[in-house]
Amino acid sequence: MSGPLRLLTLSAPTPDALELASDALADQLLSLDEGAVVPASTLPEATAPPGAIRRVLVATSAADAARWLRRRDPRRVFTAGPGVCASRVFLFSGVGDHYPGLGAGLYRCVPAFHRALDDCLRLLATDHDLDLRPVLFPPEADTAAAGARPDLAALLGQREKTQGIDRTVVAQPLLFAMQYALAKALSDFGAEPTALAGYSVGEYVAACVAGVFSLQDALHLVASRARLVEALPQGAMLAVAAGADEVAKHLVPRVSIAALNSPEQTVLSGPVEAIQESAQILAAHGVACRRLATTHAFHSTMTLPVAEPLEALLTTMAISAPRLPLLSSVTGTWLRDDEATDPGYWARQLSRTIRFSGQLTEVWRLPDPMLIELGPGQALSRFALAHPGRPEDAAARVVQTMPGRFESRTDRELLLGAASRLWAAGVEIDWTAVRWE
Repeated sequence: MSGPLRLLTLSAPTPDALELASDALADQLLSLDEGAVVPASTLPEATAPPGAIRRVLVATSAADAARWLRRRDPRRVFTAGPGVCASRVFLFSGVGDHYPGLGAGLYRCVPAFHRALDDCLRLLATDHDLDLRPVLFPPEADTAAAGARPDLAALLGQREKTQGIDRTVVAQPLLFAMQYALAKALSDFGAEPTALAGYSVGEYVAACVAGVFSLQDALHLVASRARLVEALPQGAMLAVAAGADEVAKHLVPRVSIAALNSPEQTVLSGPVEAIQESAQILAAHGVACRRLATTHAFHSTMTLPVAEPLEALLTTMAISAPRLPLLSSVTGTWLRDDEATDPGYWARQLSRTIRFSGQLTEVWRLPDPMLIELGPGQALSRFALAHPGRPEDAAARVVQTMPGRFESRTDRELLLGAASRLWAAGVEIDWTAVRWE
């Protein structure tokens, strides 16, 4: 999309009234020139009376906005009744979909995001001599700041020059900083979480947002954890399109079940040669699988040597009970206060199986849940939408906040879209902190 981002909101007391208002706005937009941007004068106030049904879309071109509105295109036009979003669950992902220039547009346009990311970058540079700015904001990121994503060839070329972004010592602190800044931005908009869940290193972000760790201690923990992992022997991980029971029948020695993502998706982890053998055995039994882009065997017995030095570090930190409900990736259910304050829990988390499917079971049981994935892409969202406990309207309850590596929409566009979807679901958004020209 080119031109200024515009937010269009509609509300009405009844479904019929909302349809009439939507058609009237589409007619008004169609009367404009083909290339016209959505004029500010057509924007309704982003408020709605109590009990109203809300509809929202984000656009720049008046013609595109009219077309999406006419078709009620669910990929662009979001509609919800009052009180749909009683539970706002922030989902923090693991590494895998990050890229150079990630978050550049948000850094320049969202003050809360800028401040929080600066805090993280300063602490990493001061405490760990780790400067992430050249990786996060290479010259090519200026195109993202201007509202356009770099083309695929340029992005791949830049990635060739910045392979350091895939190193564990860079990728994990980077992802922590980005997701923490996103959480602060959404809270600044008025979309504060009511519960939190994290996947692998994302659980440390969730714990920090919940008040278990201070920001400085959390960054120190994540950066130290990444350095310890980097020193381990290389390993491999394998995504398997089968449930844990089926996968267990074909396990080979030294391979661990690293993650239970869904009843039909499991991740294996272990030495490179053992993972290669696992892939051959699974393929021979007709089970689809693929190697993941990682240099180490996370959440396997290969990471056990990291636990002791991590626990020693954790004993020097102030650890508090969470101020918000926090799901455990280790147990797949709600984290107890005694677990949250136990240094051994956080030290051993790296070598334990991620029970994300169990976390999703608890999330979908919450009253009127809205799942908000913080971080690039939508891997966690896909697992949530495939979960057997999902409600019928699950697609309307899962929100993406940042583009994946090869997505065409800008980070600004997706975050504004996320805020607008939350508004449609009943969250009162502070639009002065969101809307950009």
